[in-house]
Amino acid sequence: MHKLFTISLVAFLSASFISIEADASLRLPALFSNDMLLQRNVAAKIWGWTDVRENVTVTTSWNGKIYDAVLSADGADGHGIQWSADIQTADAGGPYSIIVASPSDTVIIKNILLGEVWICSGQSNMAMPVRGYTGQPVEGSLETVLEAPEYAGKIRIFNVAKDSSHVLKHDCTGKWQKASSKTVAATSAIAYGFAVRMTNALGIPVGIITSAFGGTKIEAWTPAEALEASLKGVIPESAIAKKMSVRNTGRKKPDQPGSLFNAMIYPLAPFTARGFLWYQGCSNRKDYTHYAEMQAAMVEAWRKSWNDENADMLFAFVTIAPHSYGDSMDDTRAFFVENQLKSLEIIPNSLAVLSEGCGEEDCIHPSRKKEVADRLAWNILAKQYGFSGLPYRWPEPAEIEMKEGLAVVYFDNVKYGLCPTYGEKVEGFEIAGKDRVFHKAEAVVKRDPFRVEVSSSEVESPAAVRYAFRNYVEANLCDIAGNPVPPFRTDDWE
Repeated sequence: MHKLFTISLVAFLSASFISIEADASLRLPALFSNDMLLQRNVAAKIWGWTDVRENVTVTTSWNGKIYDAVLSADGADGHGIQWSADIQTADAGGPYSIIVASPSDTVIIKNILLGEVWICSGQSNMAMPVRGYTGQPVEGSLETVLEAPEYAGKIRIFNVAKDSSHVLKHDCTGKWQKASSKTVAATSAIAYGFAVRMTNALGIPVGIITSAFGGTKIEAWTPAEALEASLKGVIPESAIAKKMSVRNTGRKKPDQPGSLFNAMIYPLAPFTARGFLWYQGCSNRKDYTHYAEMQAAMVEAWRKSWNDENADMLFAFVTIAPHSYGDSMDDTRAFFVENQLKSLEIIPNSLAVLSEGCGEEDCIHPSRKKEVADRLAWNILAKQYGFSGLPYRWPEPAEIEMKEGLAVVYFDNVKYGLCPTYGEKVEGFEIAGKDRVFHKAEAVVKRDPFRVEVSSSEVESPAAVRYAFRNYVEANLCDIAGNPVPPFRTDDWE
């Protein structure tokens, strides 16, 4: 009887209330709004504020349950008395509704879907919308926009407005939206492409929360205390002091340590999500000796904000794309990617996706966003969701054999082989002798076992091999599923 009454009440109130009143005594963060998407099958947290200390209840239509909220301290960021409740979500589906009620006020959240939620962050290559930037298109954007209405009942989008702050903020600007031609055109091409692949593969709704800001450094996305602690003993104290002394001065690209974490990440926590997608690094290329430590500190701080003590939330990141960065023959980008990948050793439950083959020499915002989104999706489906038959990780150089006039590189994780094959040349290899002078090399794939033989008429006795070890170079080595080989080197030279 009680359950029947609750369901009837939900139906009545859903029909009676139109929207959340801005001046109501019960208030919720922007993340809790009509058309939202909640993580399925979890104890999800919902929170907000009230002007008076009175009981607050949360009723969920998918199970007809009523949850008593817990009231906490007054004056959180000037919002009032904070309340929160843990609600148990159900299997993927919808639409549903949530009623938040107190003796003096009632708020209804309507048209809610349950599914998978991913938080997508970084700088301009994550922020780049489906419609592209001025003079910088996104491949397949017209088709993506035209097909967007097909995903209105499957994909929900929340775009966090750009903001920065020297103190923690408890709310952000944004709202949940259904996928449509208009909303998709303005949404991150990588985040949306990922959502399309995921909802098609899983057959359930997907929500993406995109919080990205072009041209920004990882320091701004990391709490200042965590950043400083991560660099102790890693770089000189003077270099740490220089990083920590940066202050926002009204510029368009905030770089003060913690300023973007405070305004664009902290307000999202602890909204329950499956994990994080991160695409950043171009602005930190010169930090190739210690970026891994900074990235690990950022992830640890984010997970702490989400109360994710067991690192259950996957952290998946994209390596920066090949590009000239002012000098195509420079090797800073290769050293940086090498350091990015080292972070896998110190960040629990992490995954890397390579952008090799998707870069452009003359444009720092490559148009091939779909391939990056696909690589994120298939790797995450394999690792997080147990999909078999998908290519996971990439071919990894395992052993090097030096012969007279020839270097042979053997690879792991190449069950079905390397490409290009059938005698075609592999592009991107260089070889050096003891003089440490690298020369462009001839390379070809061999099998039984799978390996690449590298040589140059300029090097009689090879001492080192490098692959794709420039800011931008044509490089085409991959497995037969298209998983590219990352930049690598067999030497430890400066």
